[in-house]
Amino acid sequence: MVIDFRNSVDSIIRNGILLFGFLTSLNTSAQNWSVSTGGNSYRNGSSNEYGPTGENLLWSGGMPSTIARSPVSDSIYLATVRISNTSDVLNGSRIVMMDIRNGDTLWTKNLPVDFPNLDWRNRISAIRNGVVYASRSGNSNAAYLYALDAADGSVIWKSDSLIDESSVEGLNFLENGDLIVGNINSVMRLNKVDGATVWQTYRLAYGDGAELAVYGSKIYGIINDLTQLKVAAFDTSDGQLLYKTEAIDNGLVQQQALFLGNDGTIYLPRSQNNPITDSLYSFTDNGAGFTQNWSVPIHYIPFSSSGIGLDGSVYSCSRSGKVIRIDPITGTITDSSQVILYGNASYPRMTIDAAGIVNVTNGGFSDGAFFSFNADLTLRWQTPITNVYIGGPLIGWDGTLVVCGVGNDIRAYRGDLQASLFENSAENSKKGISLYPNVVNDYLNVSISNKLVGSDYIVTDMQGKKILSGKFTSENEVIHFTFISSGMYLFKAEQNEDQVYRIVKE
Repeated sequence: MVIDFRNSVDSIIRNGILLFGFLTSLNTSAQNWSVSTGGNSYRNGSSNEYGPTGENLLWSGGMPSTIARSPVSDSIYLATVRISNTSDVLNGSRIVMMDIRNGDTLWTKNLPVDFPNLDWRNRISAIRNGVVYASRSGNSNAAYLYALDAADGSVIWKSDSLIDESSVEGLNFLENGDLIVGNINSVMRLNKVDGATVWQTYRLAYGDGAELAVYGSKIYGIINDLTQLKVAAFDTSDGQLLYKTEAIDNGLVQQQALFLGNDGTIYLPRSQNNPITDSLYSFTDNGAGFTQNWSVPIHYIPFSSSGIGLDGSVYSCSRSGKVIRIDPITGTITDSSQVILYGNASYPRMTIDAAGIVNVTNGGFSDGAFFSFNADLTLRWQTPITNVYIGGPLIGWDGTLVVCGVGNDIRAYRGDLQASLFENSAENSKKGISLYPNVVNDYLNVSISNKLVGSDYIVTDMQGKKILSGKFTSENEVIHFTFISSGMYLFKAEQNEDQVYRIVKE
């Protein structure tokens, strides 16, 4: 099913909703779910898009799979891995690129086999700015990281170094687009242009808990310091280990990475299947070390993700199997849901949209299900999804919520397009660039900050094909759209590469 954007626009205008420019800003935290665990560099599940208001299916279907894997999304691109044959490690899986708007398959790919006796299945690590990052690591083996063009799956580069992320983990990004890889034995920075290793710092971590979170100039991760679990901070510029916490406890297992609040607070979900140790810990980085704020007992939830709400509330899962809402200052549990972790369900993943709606898959197999909760964790709606495992959810383009199950069960639920358009358009003036009129006829007026003068811009269609390009020569530019066909287009300024503006040509 294809969304008719023109009808959506007409409907919004007829209903009298004031749009401060329909040319909406689509930054990485809004339109993209770039990191497989947690969706963004903080790994906290927060999205600036408005997700579904109800169980309104946009499309369903896709290539069959025997195991559900984590999807990622960038603009219209929705990427996941579908596994058809678990016995055929080298050829029994495919990277699948889909159009998030209608579920069409754009291309599939089987990564090169560099180590026939060691390489694992295809695995997607992340996506950003039209580039998919994938490898064959994931079974205690090291492999090369590949950068693939999201438009056609062609290889852009292969990394100089090997990575050893597990099959449920993914990399992260710095603000300039360089890649941060959480290996079990190191922290690594790769150049986004060619995959060259910028630096690599030794650290021993835990399998399935080695993922990293990025906040400003620091990288946060878990270290195994002589069998003692600690949280550490690394410098983004050179990888230097800056400082670490005291030992949180002993243990040889940690199957979940940490995540961050939007204010930089560090949250560590301890996960080693031990009721004595498994708790959610809160830390503050004071610039020279860490201060522990509180801890709350939680469920054993390996391979999972937690969430941060609009007011900073922290969402995790209680030992009784309920989603809980935690006050970020005091650690007090303020609300709880119905039980969602029952039977074989123990791998919950979350995303929280711009309205504060908490969307959760419980990670179950025969007991797999999706739940949508209000911020206070009262139920809005739910639906069974057999064998959902770690197959979602994510929120991407126009608030579309996607969950991957097994078989042909990939589902996309329609987001609240009107709310997303209104909210994002109001942010334009804060981004150093504004575009008008609301719907372009012959000319698009672009006002930019002085720092963007001299930089390039590009206009593409929704499939990424270049339609127009040029250079900003002043702070007020006029771009001719006279001979461009009616439809939807994307506008991007070179120096604001994380911002993409959606344009309607009348």
